[in-house]
Amino acid sequence: MRKKLHSQLWIYFTFFIFFTILFVLIVFILLIFLLRKYNLLANNHNDPLFPMVVVMLISLLIGVALSGFIGRKILQPIGNLREAMGQVAKGDFSIQLTENQKIKDVNQLYHDFNVMVKELRSIESMRHDFVSNVSHEFKTPIATIKGYVQLLQDEELSTMDRETYLHRMLDGANQLSYLTDNILRLTKLENQEIGLDYQSFRLDEQIREVILFLQPKWEPLNIELDLDLPKVYYKGNEELLYHVWLNIVENGIKYNQENGKISVEVSSSRNQVSVSISDNGLGMSEKTVQHAFDKFYQNDHSRKAKGNGLGLSLVKRIINLHDGEVNIKSKLDQGSTVTVVLPIK
Repeated sequence: MRKKLHSQLWIYFTFFIFFTILFVLIVFILLIFLLRKYNLLANNHNDPLFPMVVVMLISLLIGVALSGFIGRKILQPIGNLREAMGQVAKGDFSIQLTENQKIKDVNQLYHDFNVMVKELRSIESMRHDFVSNVSHEFKTPIATIKGYVQLLQDEELSTMDRETYLHRMLDGANQLSYLTDNILRLTKLENQEIGLDYQSFRLDEQIREVILFLQPKWEPLNIELDLDLPKVYYKGNEELLYHVWLNIVENGIKYNQENGKISVEVSSSRNQVSVSISDNGLGMSEKTVQHAFDKFYQNDHSRKAKGNGLGLSLVKRIINLHDGEVNIKSKLDQGSTVTVVLPIK
């Protein structure tokens, strides 16, 4: 692409130089013709070359003026690009170049520049989110661990209290580890537009694996499972979709009550696969539903359940990478239903 663009720009400048020389030559010939027609060349016998020199100087001045005018017009877009790059180098990622250039290759350069600035702006925004939000999320578990470390320094602490504090410190460390893993995974996915590894697999079996994996969490709560999982093959990224069902089902457990219920229904057609996961737990308000997919957003229930506000952001991003849709319907104290629709390609 770069080689093709370079050759096309070279052709433009070659034609520009050629036509400039041609124009100067035409002006020179025209002036000679006019001078000979009006016998101006023969009047100066002392210096017969003088009129010729005058003609050459006039032609040269006209050529230089024309070259400067046309060259400025041609190089002005490059100058604009250089100025814009200088602004980006200073940290201004809001600048955009208007893509209406007459030269197709320059217009392509403008487009590539705008795409680059957009990506840099996204990375900068992501960095800002990481610093502001992540630092806040790290404070609670770090403060917890620090507090229990100070308590453990008490030599008169009983064995039972010591074990309790160590267990809570482990919870804080696990929370930090889970938060870090989710941040890294989400950051990687937000920078990924193409290149997912797709393979065909049993979607129903994958959901069963998730439910079995989470058995230590739903079994103590005596949660009833209602599963409708017909055999369905789907071609997508198996590893990423595993995290989708893991997050949604785990939320259904986390925000449920003892003797609650979780329903999972899978259906398919020629064009799409639909997965609906419902619970009769705490539910969400309309405001929470609106912000459910926002990074680090937490309501009161999620804070009590030690959530970090990243699970559904991951779900949303993974489904978007599969060109699918995900939506939530929920009512307070009645439960929630998360529906994922994946296109069959």
